[in-house]
Amino acid sequence: MLAGFVLLLTSVVALTLQADPPSDNVPLSRTTKLTPLMRLKLERSKAILEGLTLEDFDKIASNARSLKLLSTESGWNVIQTREYAEQSRDFQRATDLIAEAAEEKDIHRATMGYVAMTVHCVECHSYMRKHRDELIELPRE
Repeated sequence: MLAGFVLLLTSVVALTLQADPPSDNVPLSRTTKLTPLMRLKLERSKAILEGLTLEDFDKIASNARSLKLLSTESGWNVIQTREYAEQSRDFQRATDLIAEAAEEKDIHRATMGYVAMTVHCVECHSYMRKHRDELIELPRE
């Protein structure tokens, strides 16, 4: 059952990450452009998933710790709201859980931590998209 869930999650992530070319009715500012920090976050997340599927506990733990470090970078904290801070703390707790479980060689707990981390990512990105215009002041021309 757990393997099926991981496969389903992998499929959803892969479909989500496929870049659609911008259409004429979508403003360029709304198209998906990944920042270098986001690219690193995705690479580390994928590496954790790979580690989970191969039961490579060192890979799982090191990439979870790397993600936590990324979450402390100044480029991570793009807005200063209570909700965003809570989302970041939840993400950090999930990365801690993944690393601890990997160090204990507990694949099931590490997997559940990965699922929790992924949920936190999706929730935070949804929050950012929903409130982007009111949270980030863009230069007016």
